[in-house]
Amino acid sequence: MEGKVDNTILIDDSEIDLFIQRRFLEVYAFTRNIITYKSAQEAIDALQQPNVTVPDIIFLDLNMPNIDGFGFLQSLHSLAPGIQENTRIIVLTSSNNKKDKDEAFKYRNVVHYITKPIKQSDIEHLKEMLFRKSA
Repeated sequence: MEGKVDNTILIDDSEIDLFIQRRFLEVYAFTRNIITYKSAQEAIDALQQPNVTVPDIIFLDLNMPNIDGFGFLQSLHSLAPGIQENTRIIVLTSSNNKKDKDEAFKYRNVVHYITKPIKQSDIEHLKEMLFRKSA
């Protein structure tokens, strides 16, 4: 698969998980640019800045202190319209709870749900899902 995402954001409170996720995305040539945030609030603050680069994809953990992944999803309405309209969110979390999965898919930006740890097959599936129209 030739396609690559231009701009990707990873949001996870675990530095180890951020490292692993970043390496997977780099090794499997998923994206050109990766920015990481260790909290939902840090990501919200960055995405509210003027002239922010609109991410194509956000990988979002659900289980984080203070503002969790659902809090981040609820805050999308306060972000730039380009983010609301064009950014796709992939939930990447340790939760395999059906209730969490069902709740995540209530948000229109959520396009996929992956239970950690991320695997090569997950990246391959995402590339197929995201780039099949251009293939």
